[in-house]
Amino acid sequence: MGTLSTLAFAQLSRDELQKEILKTWAEAKDSWVIPIHIGPVDLSINKQIWFLWLGAALTFILLFIGSRLLKNRPGAYQVIVEEIYGFGRKFLGGQMGEEAQKWMPYTLSLFVFLLVLNFIGLFPYSYPVTSNIAFTMVLAILTVILYLYQGIRSNGLKTYFGSFVPPNMPAKPIMVPFMFFIEAVQQFITQPLTLAVRLYANILAGHLIIFVFLGLILYLGTFVAFVSVPAALLFYAFEIFVAVIQAYIFAILTQVYIELAMYAGEE
Repeated sequence: MGTLSTLAFAQLSRDELQKEILKTWAEAKDSWVIPIHIGPVDLSINKQIWFLWLGAALTFILLFIGSRLLKNRPGAYQVIVEEIYGFGRKFLGGQMGEEAQKWMPYTLSLFVFLLVLNFIGLFPYSYPVTSNIAFTMVLAILTVILYLYQGIRSNGLKTYFGSFVPPNMPAKPIMVPFMFFIEAVQQFITQPLTLAVRLYANILAGHLIIFVFLGLILYLGTFVAFVSVPAALLFYAFEIFVAVIQAYIFAILTQVYIELAMYAGEE
């Protein structure tokens, strides 16, 4: 939602405003549809998928292609790519040790991917892909798979799952199964759930708050526009900050979870 789009919302009736809100989320599955059906399986491409692909394409151009067009005398494009890589080296990879730096390309790509999707969702008539809980949950489940893989690979199956229980536990017949259950719930349910919901809820809530401020015009009169429209624009600017910080939180937590699994066998 840009400035002109925000001001335009202030002139909508209640029904029109509701329609615009629904168009952003609920109607996205019925917009820009290319129907694809393989037997009972529906693989149709809709607005959500188009913007997901757009975000993936922009991330690919920025990181993969940019890293292969390096020159001795860098231009603006190369400077941006190098700054992004420097950011990843400093703030994402190797939080607990240099060995974990090998995961930095993934977590940096994840950060840029989510950041691009968050920014795309701020444009009028786009779709905020990260406000879809199904999408954020898939990324969170992928994080679980990756840190489970790294934990077993670095420590072995027995040592990794053995790390779920602290050593020298009293009343082992009772406490060991209990602590193992608690840690398993945390790693395989709580961590991915909080990862997914945090990103989804923050992006969704930010867009809805803007609509709420504009909706006040419908209930309190057009004179409220002098307050509600600037407030909506202020929250729009704040959403830019949220887009950055939420992408970073998801990426850094993914990196930390992987590194915790990597060093799980060390006391």
